Amino acid sequence: MASASIWKDNKVLKKWLKKYQMDFVDGNFNYDMNNQLSDPLLTTIAEKLNINKEYIYLGAGSSQLITVILNLKIWNKIFISLPEFGLYTRNIGLNNVNSEMISCLTANDFINQLRKIKSTKDDLLCISSPRWFSGERFTDKQIEDILLIFNGSLLIDEAYIAFSNKKSGLVDLALKNDRILIIRSMSKTYFASGFRIGYLITKKEISGLRNTFIAPHSISTYSARFMIKLLNDKKMLNIFNNTIEYIKSNRDLIYETLKHNKKFMIIKSEGNFISLIFKKEKDFNKCYDLLSNLPGIQKFKMNDIMFIKVWISDEKFSKIVIERISKLE
Repeated sequence: MASASIWKDNKVLKKWLKKYQMDFVDGNFNYDMNNQLSDPLLTTIAEKLNINKEYIYLGAGSSQLITVILNLKIWNKIFISLPEFGLYTRNIGLNNVNSEMISCLTANDFINQLRKIKSTKDDLLCISSPRWFSGERFTDKQIEDILLIFNGSLLIDEAYIAFSNKKSGLVDLALKNDRILIIRSMSKTYFASGFRIGYLITKKEISGLRNTFIAPHSISTYSARFMIKLLNDKKMLNIFNNTIEYIKSNRDLIYETLKHNKKFMIIKSEGNFISLIFKKEKDFNKCYDLLSNLPGIQKFKMNDIMFIKVWISDEKFSKIVIERISKLE
C-alpha cells in the first residue's frame, strides 16, 4: 500500500537527523532574555527571508501563534472563513469571542460574501492561503481587494505556501501594509510537525506581543538547533525542494485526471492535498468507502459542505486514488 508520508519513506532525511541529532541536545542556547531579538533561530529565519528581525515572531508551531493572535484583547470582532482549520473556531468558542463566520467554496465567493458585512478598524479577518479547505491560493489582487473591502486587520495562514506556485506568498504585501499578519509553519515545508516551530510576520505594532510568547521562547532548544542546522544546509534544502516538486506533480496528476468528474467538484489546489467536494451524500459516502483504507484520507462535513481531503504522497499513491475513484462513474 502506498504511504501518505514522504518523511516516513525518505531515508535521506532520517539519516541526516541521526547524523546531527547529538548537536541538537546541548541545552546551552545562549539566549539573552533582555534582548529577545538576539534569538539565534530568529536571526537565521530573518536572514533566509531577508526580513528585518523586528517583524518576525517565533512560536511553538502555527497553533500557538494562532491562539495568541485570536486571544489578544485588541479585537472588536473576529471573522473566520469556513470551512477552516478547527483551531480557529475552537479558540473563538472556548473564549466566547465576538465573531462571525463566512461560508464559501471559492476565494471569489468569499470576497463577494465579504462585501455584505460591516467591519471596523479593530476587527480581525482570518483566512488561509492556500486554503486549508481546498488548497486554493488567494492572489495578490484578491488580497488587495479584501483590504479595500475590509476595514480591519487580516490574518493570513500560509501553512501550505511551499507547495504553491508562489513560494514567497504574501510577505511583500505584509511588509508594505501593517494591517497584514502572516503565519507560517515549518511542519509542512520541512515535514517536521513534531518539532513545533512556526513564525509570524507583521509590521503591525501590537503592544507586548513579543513578550506574550513564553520566554526565552516556547520552542525547545532541540527543535531550534535542528531548524538552524537545516536552514543552513543547502544540500538538504535542495532535497526538500525536490520532494515538494514531486508532491506537486502527483497532486496535479490527480487534479488533471479527475477535474471533469461529474460526481464531485475539485478546486485547483496549491497545497499538499486535493479536496473532493460533493453535492450528493450518496456519492460522498461511496467515494470515502473506496478510499478509506488508504493512508492520508480524511472525510469532512462542515457547514453543509461535504468534502474528502486526499493528502498527496508518491506517484503510486496518486494512481491508486485515481483508479479507485474511477469506480464512482
